[in-house]
Amino acid sequence: MKKTLIALAAVAAVGASYAQVSITGGVDFTVGKAAQSLTNGSADAGLSATDAYIDVTVTDDMGGGWKSVSAMEFNADGGFQSAAYSGDKSFTLISPVASLTLASTRTGGTIGMVLMAPVVSSTDHWSGANAAVLSRSAVDVMVLKATVAPGATLAYKYLEAGATGSASPLATVNVLSGTYAIGAAALAADYAVYSGSSYNGDVRNSKLTAGATYDLGFAKVGIAYEGAGAGTANSTTAGTAASGTFLGLSAPLNASTTVGLNYGKRDAASFTEAGAQYMLSKKTFVTASYATFANTGGNQDSYGLRLGHSF
Repeated sequence: MKKTLIALAAVAAVGASYAQVSITGGVDFTVGKAAQSLTNGSADAGLSATDAYIDVTVTDDMGGGWKSVSAMEFNADGGFQSAAYSGDKSFTLISPVASLTLASTRTGGTIGMVLMAPVVSSTDHWSGANAAVLSRSAVDVMVLKATVAPGATLAYKYLEAGATGSASPLATVNVLSGTYAIGAAALAADYAVYSGSSYNGDVRNSKLTAGATYDLGFAKVGIAYEGAGAGTANSTTAGTAASGTFLGLSAPLNASTTVGLNYGKRDAASFTEAGAQYMLSKKTFVTASYATFANTGGNQDSYGLRLGHSF
């Protein structure tokens, strides 16, 4: 996504402090059929606005290797005259040795890194039809991260799951995570320990999630594993949790066209997504995808054709 960069020279009385404001966004529409929860037997079809958002990032260089980065997202992808709503928001303080981030966001990053095929919203793996395999939850989070070696980071994360700002969050989570990148390979892992009452139907209080991607040159591949335990998507077997496995593939056919495949499975539930994206320009694109979703409640498919522009 290209950025429209507005340099705001906020020259202070001391030194040459300045701020930079980066404004990005996008608008796109999709025609197709979206799979809904397999329990209600319905599926939405037709034309809809699938994305309409603006991201604003403000960077303040304080000198000496210190800076702050504030980011917020505004969404307006509801129906006509529907109210706009806020998305992710964060504040990061960066020092020469470490960074501290406070954010209101959603989980799922380690698995999301491997699900790289271009798909439209109606066939997205995060959809409600897929809750038995993969789900995200709203969290307030604090992240303390440091680079410990070339290409390697370690982080401690404290999360509160549930409604943002809740005085009694659904659960609190302590996470130790790490990333490592070398050449064409990238790896990430999280070990999370949950506290509070049973979370998402499971009383087990820890979980390991790990993922890896590798760029082969002609294609990029990824694999991720999420252990059974608290915070996982609900298993299709009542009263139990199950581990999940996820695969992704993305391949450029030429400078303008990319195709890909995503796959995920947990217990008896699974999804498969195939998609292709063609860049009409550097900022305007058309994406087509088809997906199948399955669990013990039955099977569904979904498809969509998406036209959009990012800025």
